Amino acid sequence: MPAVEKLIRLHKSLLVLSHGEGFIEHPRISKLKHIIQSCAEQLNVSRVSVWKLDSDAQRIVCEVLYLHETDQYYQGAALYQTDFPSYFQAIAEDRLINADNAITDPRTKEFADSYLIPNEICSMLDAPIFSSGKLQGVICLEQVGEQRIWDMPEMSYVASLADHISMINEHELWLRDREQLEFLEQYDPLTGLEKRNQFLKRLDFNQQEVGDSENPRALLLIGLDSFASINDKYGHTVADHLLVAFARRLEKLTRRMDCRLARVGGDKFGIWVPNLEDTEKLNLLTHQLKQMSRTPLKICNEEFVNISSSTGVVIYPIEGETVTSPMRCAELAMQRAKENTRGGVQYFAKDWLVQLQSKRSFEHELAEAIEQSKLVPFYQPIFCAEQESIVGLEALVRWPHPDKGNISPGEFLPIARKLGLMERLGSLMLKKACEDLVTFEQQGKSVGWVSVNIASEQLHNSALSEEIASLLQEHDLPACKIELEIVEELIGQNSAFVRSQLEALSSLGVRMAIDDFGTGYSSLSRLKHMPVTKLKIDKSFVDGLPDADNDRCIANSIVGLAKGLQMELVAEGVELPEQADYLKQMGCEYLQGYYFAKPMSKDEILKLL
Repeated sequence: MPAVEKLIRLHKSLLVLSHGEGFIEHPRISKLKHIIQSCAEQLNVSRVSVWKLDSDAQRIVCEVLYLHETDQYYQGAALYQTDFPSYFQAIAEDRLINADNAITDPRTKEFADSYLIPNEICSMLDAPIFSSGKLQGVICLEQVGEQRIWDMPEMSYVASLADHISMINEHELWLRDREQLEFLEQYDPLTGLEKRNQFLKRLDFNQQEVGDSENPRALLLIGLDSFASINDKYGHTVADHLLVAFARRLEKLTRRMDCRLARVGGDKFGIWVPNLEDTEKLNLLTHQLKQMSRTPLKICNEEFVNISSSTGVVIYPIEGETVTSPMRCAELAMQRAKENTRGGVQYFAKDWLVQLQSKRSFEHELAEAIEQSKLVPFYQPIFCAEQESIVGLEALVRWPHPDKGNISPGEFLPIARKLGLMERLGSLMLKKACEDLVTFEQQGKSVGWVSVNIASEQLHNSALSEEIASLLQEHDLPACKIELEIVEELIGQNSAFVRSQLEALSSLGVRMAIDDFGTGYSSLSRLKHMPVTKLKIDKSFVDGLPDADNDRCIANSIVGLAKGLQMELVAEGVELPEQADYLKQMGCEYLQGYYFAKPMSKDEILKLL
């Protein structure tokens, strides 16, 4: 047969084989058997085998060997690089090993005594199998009984077989990678437990499956208490070891009770009880969780660590509730357990959903009110102690709610901070204070200055000084009209950035005061180098004046400190005439509090002025 026709026939047979129905889905060994049997039949060759190279490249192992004459398969033989170095070098460097005389060929003669002669093998045709650029194995054709001269179509065909096996290897590698990826998507690599998403899919599927069934189920959410401190104290390695140890305890417990377990967060685990026949099962489970929580865990160096966990429990379906997910309910219950009964168990109460909805609504309204500039400053006058005349104002944020009236800062400022709105709110108060200062001036009601509280989020914004400079320029205000009040904790931070921020603000000409002085932990050595011109005595030290010894001592110390540092002094929260008299006698320049005036709206301040 002409070489071209033979080549076409051989490659066509390979094409028919590889594209046969279901071939790619066959197990690996089945695919290899089909390939080598077809090869033996197409070339009428005695033996065909596929060998796999070990990961260390020190030996090749026979995956499968086909004997044409007996129609039998064998596997398991191994060849070592130390025994056959020339052959191993050849399969790593040559595209083909066409040894017509295998006993004398320098690449294969190492096999003569131990392998070729005993098996009467005269000729070999080997093609290395590469995958991802690395040698992975070899396909080997062996002719028994007589020498064979391998022609070009046969060598091309065998090279194609090697390429085809390489593609099988690549496909299997892709399948393994996909399986590993799917595993990583579904299971936590640290503990081996289901991940949150997979766990939630299981819960959702169960809910859809049972439909409107009243069959009760339970979801438990277990969170380790103070785990962050353990992480800080012992490091991530020990913390991970503790998580795994705790997971194994939960696994042992849930396996006995026919429950599903998952790691649903960093230090949080979920337990799903799919069939809650009676409350006794749940009671037993929560009891054992409490007991387990009190048992110390052993870490890597044989040391024992006390660790507790708080558990939130929700039993569902919840009557009349189809919107909120069981996981959210369990999270609420676990949070209550951490707040109220750390180390204990808290069952979900339906009333919490009403509270949660109210909280969400409040947060949404607050964010919207800040966005629409509906929060406003109220102004509390600051009086000169000697003349009892108004010298300045402090801008205090208020929320005039259309339904609830004026909402105090104590209610909404913590929410604003949690929502990340403090910087925007602070900017709003600065802008409105500047606008109101212009109004006061236009109506002939001039005041010395307006004090505006600066949140930590604002102070850590490098653009703060530019923002204030722009506001002053926009409203044509001298910088001395604005005073910034900064809480003591910010001054206490040993931060080069904070110091540079204060210096930039001072260079604009705005004055700065430390608010609530005495309640924080500022360093006096840093205080004397800060561009601060005023201290404000906190109300808590004014309340007991003039009778309480402690308050007198602290107030006298702050007055002395301010005079020593040549700073002005304001006393906040003055509510009684004797308090005002005592502070005046002590040399406090400015007084502020309900004894003189409460915080007022802009219109009320205009009337007062």
